[in-house]
Amino acid sequence: MQTRKDLMDAARRIFARDGFEVARLQDIAAEAGKTRGALYTHFADKEDLFFALFEEYIAQDSDIYFRTIDIGASFEDRIAQIIVQFERILRDRNRMLLFIEFKMYAVRHPHATKRLADLHAGMCVRGATHKLRVFPEFLLRDMKQQRRAFAIFAATLDGLALQHYFDPLGLPKVELHRKLEEVIREQVKLVAEYNAMV
Repeated sequence: MQTRKDLMDAARRIFARDGFEVARLQDIAAEAGKTRGALYTHFADKEDLFFALFEEYIAQDSDIYFRTIDIGASFEDRIAQIIVQFERILRDRNRMLLFIEFKMYAVRHPHATKRLADLHAGMCVRGATHKLRVFPEFLLRDMKQQRRAFAIFAATLDGLALQHYFDPLGLPKVELHRKLEEVIREQVKLVAEYNAMV
């Protein structure tokens, strides 16, 4: 529906301008040229709006993975292709900062932390399901371990992105590329070792 799309586009702009915690729903509605009532017809609150954006990013990523990564390619070719995709995500400054800010918001609001972390993890697992079809080497047999593995990987990406934005001379693109490859290979190695033990 067009109204929902307009609100989500406006939310992206307002979140990028003001940050997640400071952004106000009335400003998002005004930016979209809609009423607050229209916003509440589609979203329960600001957190709900964030998750709608997150789901949209996951859908876009999944589409890109399927269009650009050849499932039948060699492991090395898939490594190279997925690094390109992660670099694309890390270059999307607004997206990365929104995700990092949202996590900071959850940490600052302990009453909501577990619910938001569980929702976030559930959406990450859903999104990762698409990646696992391209990279079965990332698949752990135990779902709790799978969540932990994804959490560690996400934390690494967040840290790399934040440090690169903060100090691009200290963490230039070439080093970012090298570190991404190192992290991906280490993740595959840990998964293989864990699966061999169970």
